[in-house]
Amino acid sequence: MMFCAGQQQYEAGPLREITGPAIRPGGTLLTGRAIRFCSFAPGSELLDVGCGTGATVEYLSNRHHLNAVGIDPSLRLLEEGWERNPGLPLGLGTAEKLPAGTESKDGIICECVLSLLAHPERALAEFYRVLRHGGFLILSDLFARIPADNSPVGGLLSRAELEEMLSASGFHLLLWEDHSRLLRELAARLVFAHGSSADFWRTAGNCADGQRPGYYLLIAAKANREDA
Repeated sequence: MMFCAGQQQYEAGPLREITGPAIRPGGTLLTGRAIRFCSFAPGSELLDVGCGTGATVEYLSNRHHLNAVGIDPSLRLLEEGWERNPGLPLGLGTAEKLPAGTESKDGIICECVLSLLAHPERALAEFYRVLRHGGFLILSDLFARIPADNSPVGGLLSRAELEEMLSASGFHLLLWEDHSRLLRELAARLVFAHGSSADFWRTAGNCADGQRPGYYLLIAAKANREDA
């Protein structure tokens, strides 16, 4: 799904007209980067949390030969995905209560969803439950790039806060990359639809004037609780 916007903005509006089915900065660029880093074997079981219309599920299945399924709380988006591809394995579900068995997945992908949750730690606990030992968690999302006056960026978590939350949830960080350039590029394409750059940033990140969120790719592995 896309970045730091409400569900109605995912389901309609100028954002999707520009981004297409993969409603996020960079499209599937970072998804591919993450899959190559993790070196999943063909047929590995992956879950896309917040799959929207299923663009990532299609990409994982068609380009990387992975057994991918997706969940999303929006029936409207799921139905759009089924209209585009009736065979897409998508279903209703939320990050905080995954409709998947314990230790049933080799990887979980969560793109532009964690920053929207009121209790992201609950989602991370579910990710830990569903992943097999050594399984990979792939996150891409907005984060707070602390400005010079050290004031927070909206309600976004900083890199340090994200890493601390991951560790407390039983994950071992493997990769952190700052891809804020992709967010800026998308902002440039969307700015005309929002009237001004300031209006866009307030919409995208719930930010005050002068503050700008960043965009990251993060990969972590499920560790034993005693090793976390």
